Amino acid sequence: MLLVLLSLFSSLTFADQKELPLWEAGAGVLPFRANHYRGSPQSKNYFFPIPAYSVRSKNVEAENGYIRSHIYRFSRDLVLDLSFSLGLNVNSDQNELREGMESLDPTFEVGPILRYYLWKSQDENHFINLEMPYRAVYATDLTYLDHVGYYSIPYINLLNKGTPGTWGWGSEFSIGPQYGSTGFHNRFYAVDTKDVTARREYHHSAKGYSGTQFVATLSKRLNDILIIPFFRWDYLDGAVYNKSPLYKDPNYLFYGVSVVWFFAHSKEKQTAPTMVK
Repeated sequence: MLLVLLSLFSSLTFADQKELPLWEAGAGVLPFRANHYRGSPQSKNYFFPIPAYSVRSKNVEAENGYIRSHIYRFSRDLVLDLSFSLGLNVNSDQNELREGMESLDPTFEVGPILRYYLWKSQDENHFINLEMPYRAVYATDLTYLDHVGYYSIPYINLLNKGTPGTWGWGSEFSIGPQYGSTGFHNRFYAVDTKDVTARREYHHSAKGYSGTQFVATLSKRLNDILIIPFFRWDYLDGAVYNKSPLYKDPNYLFYGVSVVWFFAHSKEKQTAPTMVK
């Protein structure tokens, strides 16, 4: 599963502490490099023009790749939110391990996420959260919708606001183990009888451990311009699918930089972030 392309904007509110408009709209570019899929030794460059939006209020925050709206607040530090994610397609014609197999359409994921706010500094510039999403995964090319399986990644998240001491750069660092259902793993690593070759034996995966993910994201706001460099590393050794002939590389890398220009915004403003606590 590939990183959520547009969820990088979730660190926008940590770029600085000044007041920001209640809503903004814009456009940008997202160049990055990534392996074809987790476990593939091949990688390629991607480039996407992207729309950008941001909504901030006391009850809802929404930006590219995520919606944060408290479904239920159990306590001051424990809330249930909604989360979603996107995944890229895999072109089997360009992948040696999948040669002759069907290509994989893009996916999207949606489900609840439990957030526990563990700690914040006295100056409220640094936060540590425990976040536990559980999402249903669907494949689609916009002409059909197929439920693939389930995916989860409980992770520890360290968030730092941009301050004069960091030249206005905010940052976000996270680490967590990944888990997938049988259907989710088989989508990427199963080899059915019709796809067996001399170099590709039959394989079906199981549910369970799917690797450990490390993510580092920076963000800086320069007036109406937002800059977000990002890096993700998944270490896949020990994953339940590592006997698949479609798995060859335990290191999955995803890195790039996004630049967005916000050209429309509300006159009313809100101090960011609004829903960290």
